[in-house]
Amino acid sequence: MKSNYKQLREYIRPVDVRNKKLEVDLLLGVSVQKVFIPSIANTVGTDFKKYKIVKRKQFTYIPDTSRRGDKIGLAMLEDHDIALVSQAYSVFDIIDHDKLDPEYLMMWFRRPEFDRYARYKSHGSVREIFDWEEMCEVELPIPSIEKQREIVKEYNTVVNRIKLNEQLNQKLEETAQALFKNWFVDGTNEDLMDLDSYIEFNPKHLIKKNTVVSYIEMADVQESAMSIKKNIKREFTSGSKFKNEDTLLARITPCLENGKTAFVDCLVDNEVAYGSTEFIVMRAKKAISPYWVYCLAKDDMFRTYAISSMVGSSGRQRVHSDYLKEYKIASFTHEKMQSFHTKAKPIFEQIKVRASETKLLVDMKGLLLSKMTKVEAEENTYTTTTIAD
Repeated sequence: MKSNYKQLREYIRPVDVRNKKLEVDLLLGVSVQKVFIPSIANTVGTDFKKYKIVKRKQFTYIPDTSRRGDKIGLAMLEDHDIALVSQAYSVFDIIDHDKLDPEYLMMWFRRPEFDRYARYKSHGSVREIFDWEEMCEVELPIPSIEKQREIVKEYNTVVNRIKLNEQLNQKLEETAQALFKNWFVDGTNEDLMDLDSYIEFNPKHLIKKNTVVSYIEMADVQESAMSIKKNIKREFTSGSKFKNEDTLLARITPCLENGKTAFVDCLVDNEVAYGSTEFIVMRAKKAISPYWVYCLAKDDMFRTYAISSMVGSSGRQRVHSDYLKEYKIASFTHEKMQSFHTKAKPIFEQIKVRASETKLLVDMKGLLLSKMTKVEAEENTYTTTTIAD
């Protein structure tokens, strides 16, 4: 152990309180994004008396790490006073909040190094388990409570700014979508055209094999925002090809149903990038606004049509671009399209500015987490107890 590190066993204790009186009915799950999520478990006929109760500022983690990739499901309850979790989960809390701040500890758990540690320490032949004893052996620097809260405050300042940017961008997207719907969806124009008249699907580009170019992963396309979280450099092998102002539509289940769609604006001018083969690339034809294409791709009627056109075996269904080409849309005048473009352009530009700032803030957030290893710990020990029924 590093000289300035302490084991968690000195600061945490297990909690095993069951819902015997059926006083709690909010059932939550835990995600690898380190947050609580609504449970998707089939609870028909379930005896909720056996489920565990978790309270605000208490922690829950999933000991079974086998099926969660390189991350561990763990979260601290922040948005509710009390909730239920599966009896298979482990619940614990901090013995003394004036010695170890819960938010400081949660920061440590958000570090990618913790996920790697937990996966490395998991053991078992059929299922790999990160058990309570392994959790107690986690080591971290624990400075004075004042220093902990100072670190948490700095971190939360960045996190709150990211949330604000995301909220503002969501409002801007809603504004653009409302403009699109009002001008191009609502109405009585019965003169219909195939979408192929307005959009080029999967445009052709040549990238030489093994050339290092920008690459966008499916994981970096969001479900509720147009901005791409990041792009990386990678040798070209195969995949969809696109440029700035193209729209990327995820074509495979469940990504399509969940709304994964992106507006490409993160490349350098005239750069051709590539991405997953599960993207359909949608490019505005001449005199069509690229912003119109993105708004169409997010329109509920279009998405319903795309989802209804999916084919393939269960769990691997896809929509093909040929089906999308046949989508019917009301015709419009050149002047109407130009007016829409003029109004939508500043909206999309504002979104890009805030998204760029958010990327910098995300990097700053990661830096703050990595700097936690540099703080100095104090010599304090505490007796561990257990909370139970």
